[in-house]
Amino acid sequence: MIEGSYKVFQIASSEVGHSAEAATHGAAEHGLGVVPEHFKFDLGGFAVNADTVVATWIAMAVAIIVILFLTKALQRKPDGKQTVAESVVEFIEGIIKDEMGPKMDVLLYIPFIGSLFLFVIFSNWIGILPWRLLHLAGIPLEIASPTNDLNTTGGLALISVMSYFYYGIKKKGLSYFKHYLTPHPAFFFFNALEDFTRPLSLAFRLFGNIIGGEILLGILLFLVPWFIPLPIFAFEVFVGFIQAFVFAVLTTSYIGAGVAEHHHDDHGHEAAH
Repeated sequence: MIEGSYKVFQIASSEVGHSAEAATHGAAEHGLGVVPEHFKFDLGGFAVNADTVVATWIAMAVAIIVILFLTKALQRKPDGKQTVAESVVEFIEGIIKDEMGPKMDVLLYIPFIGSLFLFVIFSNWIGILPWRLLHLAGIPLEIASPTNDLNTTGGLALISVMSYFYYGIKKKGLSYFKHYLTPHPAFFFFNALEDFTRPLSLAFRLFGNIIGGEILLGILLFLVPWFIPLPIFAFEVFVGFIQAFVFAVLTTSYIGAGVAEHHHDDHGHEAAH
């Protein structure tokens, strides 16, 4: 009896395995692979993710077009689109004031922080809109978010790190590096370690949240009717905004720490995000 039950279990397991394999093969045939795969090409001996490059340029183009549209023909009495543009600027201004203090020269940092925030948010959304909508219509076309590639998020994290070096040295000169020896030279290693942990934290946080959401949507779009993933779809749009906001806030706090008269510890602030 035990041997017969074992054979039944083997047959059932085999059938389930074949069904899962067939489902995965069917998903791949329709361009609905659950785990994103990059299209690569060789450039001087280096493998380049072509889809990430294309999606990055699309995100930049969309951001530039939207900004030019919203800021075209500015007036003293703002119309609807100018109001939207001013709201975005005020939002970025609020981030800078909250993280660096109201006494800082906000206009000095708005272009960089604003550009970083807009690029990240459009990069997060480009893998969801409009290609995921096409999936709902049964069209197997998809361009993934640039930020679901660790190369992109790593590059953005390095830009964030270089920015607080730039602004700190610009304001303090070489005395900027004195903070590595505070409160005591024995803390040099721990202070220097921040410059390695910060980009790792930024890169993996953004990468993990975006690729996790895309994988989840890919699974749901393949397994269930199109209307069921819509709440998750809306939630991922919100997650894309939150991740761009967190990235901008942390970068601003790092710059604020770099230009402050007394370098402060921001571990607690980063952990809160």
